[in-house]
Amino acid sequence: MPALRSNPLLQPAQPLSDRPRRHPCYYMPQGNVVIRVQNTLFKLDLSVLHETSRVLRIITPPLYAGKLRFQGFDDEHPFVLHETTEHEFVRLLWVLYPSNSHPFTAATVDDWMTILNLAHKYEMDDVCALAVARLHASQVDPIRKIAIWDKYHLDPYFLASSYVALCQRVEPLTLGMTMTIGLKNFTKLAAARDLYHQRVGADCCKRHTPGEKQVIAEEIVMQIFSRHAKH
Repeated sequence: MPALRSNPLLQPAQPLSDRPRRHPCYYMPQGNVVIRVQNTLFKLDLSVLHETSRVLRIITPPLYAGKLRFQGFDDEHPFVLHETTEHEFVRLLWVLYPSNSHPFTAATVDDWMTILNLAHKYEMDDVCALAVARLHASQVDPIRKIAIWDKYHLDPYFLASSYVALCQRVEPLTLGMTMTIGLKNFTKLAAARDLYHQRVGADCCKRHTPGEKQVIAEEIVMQIFSRHAKH
């Protein structure tokens, strides 16, 4: 089992001078571990964290002999999560401890991005998969979606519709797009757009219906990105 102090994200707390507040929803009476994020205490069912996160399995529940604490984390000695904000952690808890008052189905794209980031950090595979599915089903700008998939090394199969949309986008590609999606993706996208415009010609020619243009873009994206994937 790795030492707690070896992980910069997870550190046992030192004596606290300022009194943190208990979270109104996620300081749970049935919880058996207290976690501090910024200046807020969360009391949670540790079994849920152990089941979903390989990283958080190093947290132990409190063990007492009378009033003497032998191990674990309580209000006076909470387990501190560093490099995470209260806002971010609460969004992750929406998924881990769902309730009628905080249904995660109402989460926005930015919320799911936060959830994906923390799930990736704490090695929560099932939560990552859920966040990816929700992001894929959401209306995410194609450039942003490509950047997300590239950052977290997600299945590029689900980017086909984004590349198809960008092939047909009238606006030219910009330097900012290169910075966002990376040079490799930008180069493939530029090649796909060039081939698309060669196939369909200028918009004023009206040689293809919108449906035909969609099919052409899909064929080109499959051709360009499948070819690059083999190398």
